[in-house]
Amino acid sequence: MAGDISSTMSQSSTSSAPSSSRILYDIPCKVCQDHSSGKHYGIFACDGCAGFFKRSVRRSRQYACKSKRGGTCIVDKTHRNQCRACRLAKCLGAGMNKDAVQHERGPRNSTLRRQLAQMLKESPSMGAPSQLSSHQVPVPLSLAPLPPLSEEVTCEVAAQLLFMNVRWARQVGAFSALSLYDRLILLVESWRELFVLGASVMLPPLTSLTNAPGTRGFRSAVEGVAMITPDEHELACLRAIVLFQPRNRLSDPRAVAALQENAQTVLSKYVTMVYPDKPFRLRNLMMLLPLLKLVPASSIEELFFRKTIGDIPIERIISDMYRKEEKES
Repeated sequence: MAGDISSTMSQSSTSSAPSSSRILYDIPCKVCQDHSSGKHYGIFACDGCAGFFKRSVRRSRQYACKSKRGGTCIVDKTHRNQCRACRLAKCLGAGMNKDAVQHERGPRNSTLRRQLAQMLKESPSMGAPSQLSSHQVPVPLSLAPLPPLSEEVTCEVAAQLLFMNVRWARQVGAFSALSLYDRLILLVESWRELFVLGASVMLPPLTSLTNAPGTRGFRSAVEGVAMITPDEHELACLRAIVLFQPRNRLSDPRAVAALQENAQTVLSKYVTMVYPDKPFRLRNLMMLLPLLKLVPASSIEELFFRKTIGDIPIERIISDMYRKEEKES
Protein backbone atom coordinates (compact mmCIF):
# COMPACT_ATOMS: atom_id res chain seq x y z
CA MET A 1 0.00 0.00 0.00
CA ALA A 2 2.77 2.43 0.97
CA GLY A 3 4.53 1.75 -2.31
CA ASP A 4 1.40 2.44 -4.28
CA ILE A 5 0.85 5.76 -2.51
CA SER A 6 4.46 6.83 -2.84
CA SER A 7 4.40 6.19 -6.57
CA THR A 8 1.18 8.14 -6.78
CA MET A 9 2.82 11.12 -5.04
CA SER A 10 5.66 11.19 -7.51
CA GLN A 11 3.56 10.86 -10.64
CA SER A 12 2.97 13.94 -12.73
CA SER A 13 -0.59 15.01 -13.33
CA THR A 14 0.14 14.51 -17.01
CA SER A 15 0.66 10.79 -16.47
CA SER A 16 -0.47 8.61 -19.33
CA ALA A 17 -2.46 6.48 -16.92
CA PRO A 18 -6.22 7.09 -16.92
CA SER A 19 -7.23 9.59 -14.27
CA SER A 20 -10.34 10.80 -12.48
CA SER A 21 -11.76 11.98 -15.80
CA ARG A 22 -13.05 8.47 -16.37
CA ILE A 23 -15.36 8.90 -13.39
CA LEU A 24 -16.50 12.48 -13.49
CA TYR A 25 -15.46 14.26 -16.63
CA ASP A 26 -16.59 12.08 -19.53
CA ILE A 27 -20.06 13.62 -19.68
CA PRO A 28 -19.94 17.15 -21.18
CA CYS A 29 -21.71 20.14 -19.71
CA LYS A 30 -24.96 20.62 -21.64
CA VAL A 31 -24.42 24.36 -21.59
CA CYS A 32 -20.80 24.94 -22.60
CA GLN A 33 -19.53 21.41 -23.39
CA ASP A 34 -16.79 21.61 -20.76
CA HIS A 35 -16.38 18.55 -18.51
CA SER A 36 -19.34 18.23 -16.18
CA SER A 37 -18.98 17.57 -12.46
CA GLY A 38 -22.32 15.78 -12.20
CA LYS A 39 -25.96 16.81 -12.31
CA HIS A 40 -26.82 20.35 -11.28
CA TYR A 41 -30.40 21.65 -11.27
CA GLY A 42 -31.57 18.86 -13.52
CA ILE A 43 -28.82 18.53 -16.13
CA PHE A 44 -25.19 17.50 -16.37
CA ALA A 45 -23.20 20.71 -16.07
CA CYS A 46 -19.80 22.03 -15.08
CA ASP A 47 -19.33 23.89 -11.82
CA GLY A 48 -18.91 27.18 -13.69
CA CYS A 49 -22.27 27.05 -15.43
CA ALA A 50 -24.01 25.65 -12.34
CA GLY A 51 -22.63 28.47 -10.20
CA PHE A 52 -23.54 31.10 -12.80
CA PHE A 53 -27.10 29.78 -13.03
CA LYS A 54 -27.52 29.69 -9.24
CA ARG A 55 -26.26 33.27 -8.82
CA SER A 56 -28.43 34.53 -11.64
CA VAL A 57 -31.58 32.92 -10.26
CA ARG A 58 -31.02 33.82 -6.63
CA ARG A 59 -30.26 37.46 -7.50
CA SER A 60 -33.04 37.67 -10.12
CA ARG A 61 -30.56 38.89 -12.71
CA GLN A 62 -31.79 40.36 -16.00
CA TYR A 63 -29.06 40.41 -18.63
CA ALA A 64 -28.91 42.18 -21.98
CA CYS A 65 -27.33 40.41 -24.93
CA LYS A 66 -24.16 42.06 -26.22
CA SER A 67 -24.75 40.98 -29.78
CA LYS A 68 -26.41 43.36 -32.22
CA ARG A 69 -28.49 40.49 -33.51
CA GLY A 70 -29.49 39.45 -29.99
CA GLY A 71 -29.40 35.91 -28.70
CA THR A 72 -26.83 34.64 -31.18
CA CYS A 73 -23.71 34.62 -29.01
CA ILE A 74 -21.61 31.48 -28.87
CA VAL A 75 -21.72 29.78 -25.48
CA ASP A 76 -18.92 27.24 -25.18
CA LYS A 77 -15.96 26.61 -22.88
CA THR A 78 -13.98 29.46 -24.43
CA HIS A 79 -16.75 32.07 -24.82
CA ARG A 80 -19.15 31.25 -21.97
CA ASN A 81 -18.21 34.37 -19.98
CA GLN A 82 -18.62 36.83 -22.84
CA CYS A 83 -22.43 37.15 -22.82
CA ARG A 84 -24.35 36.42 -19.66
CA ALA A 85 -27.72 36.83 -21.34
CA CYS A 86 -27.05 34.09 -23.87
CA ARG A 87 -25.43 31.90 -21.25
CA LEU A 88 -28.49 32.12 -19.01
CA ALA A 89 -30.78 31.46 -21.97
CA LYS A 90 -28.75 28.38 -22.86
CA CYS A 91 -28.86 27.16 -19.25
CA LEU A 92 -32.65 27.37 -19.35
CA GLY A 93 -32.85 25.88 -22.82
CA ALA A 94 -30.67 22.96 -21.77
CA GLY A 95 -33.12 22.16 -18.97
CA MET A 96 -31.80 23.83 -15.82
CA ASN A 97 -34.61 24.20 -13.30
CA LYS A 98 -35.08 27.52 -11.47
CA ASP A 99 -37.20 25.84 -8.81
CA ALA A 100 -34.29 23.54 -7.93
CA VAL A 101 -32.23 26.60 -7.08
CA GLN A 102 -34.95 28.20 -4.98
CA HIS A 103 -35.45 25.04 -2.92
CA GLU A 104 -31.79 24.19 -2.58
CA ARG A 105 -30.55 23.87 0.99
CA GLY A 106 -27.69 26.29 1.53
CA PRO A 107 -25.18 26.61 4.34
CA ARG A 108 -26.57 27.82 7.65
CA ASN A 109 -23.97 30.58 7.78
CA SER A 110 -22.12 31.86 4.73
CA THR A 111 -19.01 32.58 6.80
CA LEU A 112 -18.56 28.92 7.75
CA ARG A 113 -16.69 28.11 4.56
CA ARG A 114 -14.19 30.91 5.13
CA GLN A 115 -13.51 30.45 8.81
CA LEU A 116 -12.33 26.85 9.31
CA ALA A 117 -8.71 27.91 8.92
CA GLN A 118 -8.97 30.26 11.91
CA MET A 119 -10.42 27.54 14.12
CA LEU A 120 -7.87 24.91 13.11
CA LYS A 121 -4.79 27.17 13.14
CA GLU A 122 -5.23 28.00 16.83
CA SER A 123 -2.85 26.19 19.16
CA PRO A 124 -4.57 23.76 21.53
CA SER A 125 -2.70 25.40 24.40
CA MET A 126 -4.54 28.64 23.73
CA GLY A 127 -7.77 27.10 24.89
CA ALA A 128 -11.16 28.04 23.48
CA PRO A 129 -13.85 30.55 24.39
CA SER A 130 -16.53 29.47 26.81
CA GLN A 131 -19.13 30.00 24.10
CA LEU A 132 -18.85 28.69 20.56
CA SER A 133 -19.58 31.10 17.73
CA SER A 134 -20.42 29.95 14.22
CA HIS A 135 -16.89 30.49 12.89
CA GLN A 136 -15.49 27.93 15.33
CA VAL A 137 -17.47 25.07 13.80
CA PRO A 138 -15.81 23.32 10.82
CA VAL A 139 -17.25 23.89 7.40
CA PRO A 140 -20.07 21.44 6.62
CA LEU A 141 -20.12 19.50 3.36
CA SER A 142 -23.53 20.24 1.84
CA LEU A 143 -25.19 16.88 1.29
CA ALA A 144 -28.80 15.84 1.02
CA PRO A 145 -30.49 12.43 1.33
CA LEU A 146 -31.37 10.74 -1.94
CA PRO A 147 -34.12 8.25 -2.82
CA PRO A 148 -33.32 4.71 -3.99
CA LEU A 149 -31.58 4.82 -7.36
CA SER A 150 -30.44 2.38 -10.00
CA GLU A 151 -27.00 0.79 -9.66
CA GLU A 152 -25.62 2.97 -12.45
CA VAL A 153 -26.84 6.22 -10.92
CA THR A 154 -25.78 5.14 -7.43
CA CYS A 155 -22.23 4.62 -8.70
CA GLU A 156 -22.38 8.03 -10.37
CA VAL A 157 -23.40 9.62 -7.07
CA ALA A 158 -20.57 7.76 -5.33
CA ALA A 159 -18.10 9.24 -7.82
CA GLN A 160 -19.47 12.71 -7.15
CA LEU A 161 -19.07 12.14 -3.41
CA LEU A 162 -15.42 11.20 -3.92
CA PHE A 163 -14.94 14.42 -5.88
CA MET A 164 -16.78 16.49 -3.25
CA ASN A 165 -14.53 15.12 -0.51
CA VAL A 166 -11.46 16.37 -2.37
CA ARG A 167 -13.04 19.78 -2.84
CA TRP A 168 -14.05 19.93 0.80
CA ALA A 169 -10.47 19.28 1.90
CA ARG A 170 -9.24 22.12 -0.30
CA GLN A 171 -11.59 24.51 1.52
CA VAL A 172 -9.94 23.74 4.86
CA GLY A 173 -7.44 26.54 5.31
CA ALA A 174 -5.18 24.61 7.66
CA PHE A 175 -5.07 21.71 5.21
CA SER A 176 -4.00 23.98 2.35
CA ALA A 177 -1.20 25.35 4.52
CA LEU A 178 0.45 21.93 4.69
CA SER A 179 2.98 20.73 2.13
CA LEU A 180 1.61 19.12 -1.02
CA TYR A 181 3.27 15.86 -0.01
CA ASP A 182 1.47 15.83 3.34
CA ARG A 183 -1.83 16.88 1.78
CA LEU A 184 -1.76 13.99 -0.65
CA ILE A 185 -0.88 11.50 2.08
CA LEU A 186 -3.75 12.71 4.27
CA LEU A 187 -6.22 12.54 1.39
CA VAL A 188 -5.31 9.08 0.15
CA GLU A 189 -5.14 7.67 3.67
CA SER A 190 -8.50 9.07 4.78
CA TRP A 191 -10.64 8.77 1.63
CA ARG A 192 -12.34 5.56 2.81
CA GLU A 193 -13.54 7.01 6.13
CA LEU A 194 -14.57 10.32 4.54
CA PHE A 195 -16.52 8.38 1.93
CA VAL A 196 -18.43 6.35 4.53
CA LEU A 197 -19.29 9.50 6.50
CA GLY A 198 -20.63 11.18 3.40
CA ALA A 199 -22.45 8.06 2.28
CA SER A 200 -24.33 7.96 5.58
CA VAL A 201 -26.10 11.13 4.45
CA MET A 202 -25.95 11.15 0.69
CA LEU A 203 -26.12 7.67 -0.77
CA PRO A 204 -29.49 5.95 -1.20
CA PRO A 205 -30.27 2.47 0.11
CA LEU A 206 -28.16 0.02 -1.87
CA THR A 207 -31.14 -1.98 -3.10
CA SER A 208 -29.49 -2.71 -6.42
CA LEU A 209 -26.24 -3.87 -4.79
CA THR A 210 -27.54 -6.31 -2.19
CA ASN A 211 -25.71 -9.28 -3.70
CA ALA A 212 -22.40 -7.52 -4.28
CA PRO A 213 -19.36 -8.48 -2.17
CA GLY A 214 -18.78 -6.14 0.76
CA THR A 215 -22.31 -4.77 0.86
CA ARG A 216 -23.06 -5.98 4.38
CA GLY A 217 -20.00 -4.37 5.96
CA PHE A 218 -20.54 -1.11 4.14
CA ARG A 219 -24.22 -0.96 5.03
CA SER A 220 -23.44 -1.73 8.67
CA ALA A 221 -21.01 1.19 8.88
CA VAL A 222 -23.37 3.59 7.11
CA GLU A 223 -26.30 2.53 9.29
CA GLY A 224 -24.13 2.86 12.40
CA VAL A 225 -23.43 6.51 11.57
CA ALA A 226 -27.05 7.15 10.66
CA MET A 227 -28.22 5.68 13.96
CA ILE A 228 -26.36 8.40 15.88
CA THR A 229 -27.84 11.04 13.52
CA PRO A 230 -24.95 13.53 13.76
CA ASP A 231 -25.92 17.00 12.60
CA GLU A 232 -24.03 18.77 9.81
CA HIS A 233 -21.59 20.50 12.17
CA GLU A 234 -20.84 17.30 14.08
CA LEU A 235 -20.20 15.57 10.76
CA ALA A 236 -17.88 18.41 9.76
CA CYS A 237 -15.89 17.99 12.98
CA LEU A 238 -15.71 14.22 12.48
CA ARG A 239 -14.49 14.76 8.93
CA ALA A 240 -11.74 17.08 10.19
CA ILE A 241 -10.72 14.53 12.83
CA VAL A 242 -10.56 11.83 10.14
CA LEU A 243 -8.62 14.01 7.70
CA PHE A 244 -6.03 15.15 10.23
CA GLN A 245 -4.88 11.73 11.41
CA PRO A 246 -1.13 11.69 12.15
CA ARG A 247 0.70 9.38 9.77
CA ASN A 248 4.24 8.03 10.09
CA ARG A 249 5.26 9.20 6.63
CA LEU A 250 4.16 12.81 7.08
CA SER A 251 6.86 15.47 6.94
CA ASP A 252 5.19 17.37 9.81
CA PRO A 253 3.16 14.86 11.88
CA ARG A 254 3.11 17.12 14.95
CA ALA A 255 1.31 19.88 13.09
CA VAL A 256 -1.28 17.41 11.84
CA ALA A 257 -1.75 15.98 15.34
CA ALA A 258 -2.36 19.49 16.69
CA LEU A 259 -4.97 20.12 14.01
CA GLN A 260 -6.76 16.90 14.89
CA GLU A 261 -6.71 17.78 18.59
CA ASN A 262 -8.26 21.17 17.81
CA ALA A 263 -11.02 19.52 15.80
CA GLN A 264 -11.73 17.18 18.71
CA THR A 265 -11.85 20.13 21.12
CA VAL A 266 -14.30 22.01 18.92
CA LEU A 267 -16.52 18.95 18.62
CA SER A 268 -16.55 18.50 22.38
CA LYS A 269 -17.48 22.12 23.05
CA TYR A 270 -20.09 22.14 20.31
CA VAL A 271 -21.83 19.01 21.61
CA THR A 272 -21.75 20.31 25.19
CA MET A 273 -23.34 23.58 24.13
CA VAL A 274 -25.94 22.31 21.65
CA TYR A 275 -26.88 18.99 23.30
CA PRO A 276 -26.62 19.57 27.06
CA ASP A 277 -29.32 16.96 27.72
CA LYS A 278 -27.34 14.19 25.95
CA PRO A 279 -24.29 13.46 28.14
CA PHE A 280 -23.21 10.41 26.12
CA ARG A 281 -23.51 11.99 22.68
CA LEU A 282 -19.83 12.91 22.35
CA ARG A 283 -18.78 9.40 23.37
CA ASN A 284 -21.15 7.89 20.79
CA LEU A 285 -19.83 10.20 18.08
CA MET A 286 -16.22 9.31 18.84
CA MET A 287 -17.09 5.62 18.78
CA LEU A 288 -18.02 6.04 15.12
CA LEU A 289 -14.39 6.64 14.15
CA PRO A 290 -13.18 3.03 14.61
CA LEU A 291 -16.37 1.83 12.92
CA LEU A 292 -15.38 3.70 9.76
CA LYS A 293 -12.10 1.77 9.60
CA LEU A 294 -13.88 -1.59 9.51
CA VAL A 295 -14.96 -1.13 5.89
CA PRO A 296 -12.16 -2.34 3.60
CA ALA A 297 -11.22 0.10 0.87
CA SER A 298 -11.41 -2.80 -1.57
CA SER A 299 -15.10 -3.29 -0.73
CA ILE A 300 -15.93 0.32 -1.55
CA GLU A 301 -13.94 0.11 -4.77
CA GLU A 302 -15.74 -3.08 -5.77
CA LEU A 303 -19.18 -1.71 -4.89
CA PHE A 304 -18.98 1.65 -6.58
CA PHE A 305 -15.95 2.10 -8.83
CA ARG A 306 -14.69 -1.15 -10.33
CA LYS A 307 -17.12 -1.20 -13.26
CA THR A 308 -16.36 2.43 -14.06
CA ILE A 309 -12.59 2.71 -13.65
CA GLY A 310 -11.40 -0.88 -13.68
CA ASP A 311 -8.28 -1.58 -11.65
CA ILE A 312 -7.04 2.02 -11.37
CA PRO A 313 -6.13 2.65 -7.71
CA ILE A 314 -8.45 5.08 -5.96
CA GLU A 315 -5.33 6.69 -4.48
CA ARG A 316 -4.26 7.68 -7.98
CA ILE A 317 -7.74 8.95 -8.80
CA ILE A 318 -7.75 11.16 -5.70
CA SER A 319 -4.22 12.41 -6.36
CA ASP A 320 -5.16 13.36 -9.92
CA MET A 321 -8.36 15.04 -8.74
CA TYR A 322 -6.49 17.15 -6.24
CA ARG A 323 -3.74 18.12 -8.66
CA LYS A 324 -6.31 19.10 -11.26
CA GLU A 325 -8.21 21.25 -8.77
CA GLU A 326 -5.00 22.94 -7.65
CA LYS A 327 -3.95 23.60 -11.23
CA GLU A 328 -7.30 25.13 -12.20
CA SER A 329 -7.75 27.25 -9.07
